[in-house]
Parts: sequence; structure tokens; C-alpha cells
Amino acid sequence: MNRAGSIWFWSLLGACIAAALGTAINFATDLKTNFLAWGLVVAFTLAAGLISSISQVLVRRDGDGPSTTGTTNVYNVQHSQVNAWLVFLILGVSGSLLAAIFVGVHFAGSFQTAGTPIPAVIAPSPTTSTTTSTTSTVPRPATNEDIAQFVTAYYRLMPDTRAGWPLIGPNLQRRGQSDYEAHWGRISAVDVHSASATSSTTVRVRITLHYRDGRPSPTETHELTVVPHDGRLCIDADTLIRAK
Repeated sequence: MNRAGSIWFWSLLGACIAAALGTAINFATDLKTNFLAWGLVVAFTLAAGLISSISQVLVRRDGDGPSTTGTTNVYNVQHSQVNAWLVFLILGVSGSLLAAIFVGVHFAGSFQTAGTPIPAVIAPSPTTSTTTSTTSTVPRPATNEDIAQFVTAYYRLMPDTRAGWPLIGPNLQRRGQSDYEAHWGRISAVDVHSASATSSTTVRVRITLHYRDGRPSPTETHELTVVPHDGRLCIDADTLIRAK
């Protein structure tokens, strides 16, 4: 084989090794921490470097042209280097192929299709029978503390009627939203002194109303009926107990 043919041969071989290196990198990435797979990447990298070096030497030899002095000695030195690189190349490629075969055989069948995640462990779903009523979640009934906190939070929103209107029930809403807004429109602030449940549906609350026109601020005691409606709590009745 002439020198030009040798250059083409080693260049094509280098391209093949580079392609094999890319495949080995993907293979090693799939295997994560497998040392044999990463060793394969290293081996192909070294092989690619050796082939690149050989190609450069051949190119330099073609570019140097014939020389009348010392040609035989230089050629022999370069030829010896090429032979040494060939030995390392053969060993590297052979070792790489052996490693690839070993890894492929060892892990064949133990991996799922690339990109397919391993399914998580799924707990068995509860079985249904005629003795079980339903599997849906039933809301926890409101406690006395819950309804007392709800009333306190409601009055702290006032006089924000846009936030307060959805928190009253159908019974109080019958009076109309315009009357509701007119009542709270005269008030600038509300002080909540106490709120305690007297039953599972009633709360006694003591509040002070501050009027916008500067009139004396009365302190009132109300008894409110708190009931669930459409999955939430609402104030459905308001009775004035005391005012002073």
C-alpha cells in the first residue's frame, strides 16, 4: 500500500473509531457507574489518539519528500514509531472489543428498553364489597373551636363586603346584597373582643363597631348560627343579644 493509500486508510479507521467512541459513551451513560463501560470509553479514546498520531506522521512523511541526506535514518525512526503505535493500537482495540463483548453478554436481558423508567411500587388499591359504603374521603366535622375561629376571621375581614358576602349563608343573603353593603358601608373597622362556641352550631361573639361618621362606637354581643353549606362554613343567622 502506498503512502497516500495509507493516509486514507488510517483516516477512515480513525473515523470508525470516533463513531465507536460515541457509541461507547452512550453505552456507558446508560450503565451509569459501570467501570467496564467507562473503561471501554477510555480504550476507544486512546485508540482514536493513536490513529490520529499515525495519520500525522504519514502526512509529515509525504510532505517532507525525498532527501539526499539522512533519509534512511529518519525513515527508519519513523517506521519504528509507527510499528510501536500499531502494537498499542492492536492491543487497545482488542481489549476494547473484549470489554464490549463481556459487558454486552453480562448485561444482556437485564436492562429494559433505553429510556423506559422502572415502574415504582404501587400499593394495592382497597377492594370494594357490599359491606363497604364508600371509598371517598368524608370531610371532618367542624369542631366548636373551628366555628369560633371562623367567626373571628369573618369579623376581621369587615367591612370588606366583597370578602364577607360569600361567608354568609342563604338565610342572611335573602336580605339582599345591597342592604348588606349599605350596613357595612357605614362602618370603618371592627374590633373582636371574644368569640366562643356555645354549641356545635352557635357562636357568641363580642365586637365593637367603629362608624365612619364619628358616632359613638357600640360594643355588641351577637349569637351567630354557623352551618356547613356547599362544603364550607357560613353564618346563616345573626341575633343581637346585647348592645351598649
